[in-house]
Amino acid sequence: MLEFAKIALADINNIRPYFTYSKNMICDNTVGSAFMWRDYFEVEYAEHNETIIFKAAVKYHNNVTAFSPPLGKDFLGSIDRIVEYCHHYGIQAVFFNATEEDLKLLRSSFKKFQVFKYDAWSDYLYKAGDLTTLAGRKFSGQRNHINYFMKNYCNYSFEEITKDNVPEVIGFYNGLSSRLNKNDNVFTEEHSRTVEALENFELYGLLGGLLRVNDSIIAFSLGEIVNNVLFIHVEKADLQFRGAYQVINNQFAKHFCSEDIDFINREEDVGDEGLRISKKSYHPCRIIDKYIFVSGYKEI
Repeated sequence: MLEFAKIALADINNIRPYFTYSKNMICDNTVGSAFMWRDYFEVEYAEHNETIIFKAAVKYHNNVTAFSPPLGKDFLGSIDRIVEYCHHYGIQAVFFNATEEDLKLLRSSFKKFQVFKYDAWSDYLYKAGDLTTLAGRKFSGQRNHINYFMKNYCNYSFEEITKDNVPEVIGFYNGLSSRLNKNDNVFTEEHSRTVEALENFELYGLLGGLLRVNDSIIAFSLGEIVNNVLFIHVEKADLQFRGAYQVINNQFAKHFCSEDIDFINREEDVGDEGLRISKKSYHPCRIIDKYIFVSGYKEI
């Protein structure tokens, strides 16, 4: 039977290779997403036949215990092990972060099921070339902000985040967060785990970039590459500098998108109207919907 264990930082290098099996380009199948939100979603993992399965508490679906579609060499065999586990503990087999591709396989494994979709947790996917060049009329708004920034802050600079400048980035982020003064669990968790990722920058293995004006940091971004996708996990900027978000977005994409990168995933909007407007303004080439798959018809 599957044996689940709470994931910890020490598991990063063991778990990381499994994410290369992901072909659906969702942000959940990355080190940054899985580890930065591991406590918030109470994530545990189990391994079976060179395949990994995550178990979590799905906060946005009545806090139900659910399983990720398996990643590895034995998808269908791992589904059988999940069903065995659920029967043993008297719970329904529920799957979260299931894409359209996953649903096809899950439907073939269960005769009865329900499917739920939450738009707030869909991923925004963009063509890498669109965000590196910002070419065409549809990106005129972003270019206007960038042109304003470059005209008014001509002494700006972009540089990679390294272990040497991490303390400075953390100092900037702490100051920025204290000014925002938000008092909610998601904001607090994001701040705590972003600082953790910075403090363990080499272990997380993330890509980082920062923006300076007059030698002071005014923005930074963290991401990673899995297969042919650049994922943006964190992007923070001081709004006192008009265009800072547009510049860090563009500079980060230019710096880290090699010719092997076809897409950029800027993750979900989590129901935040401001984030939704911002992400849509960059004209995604695809919205990757994610579903909750519930075996059987018992109400959850």
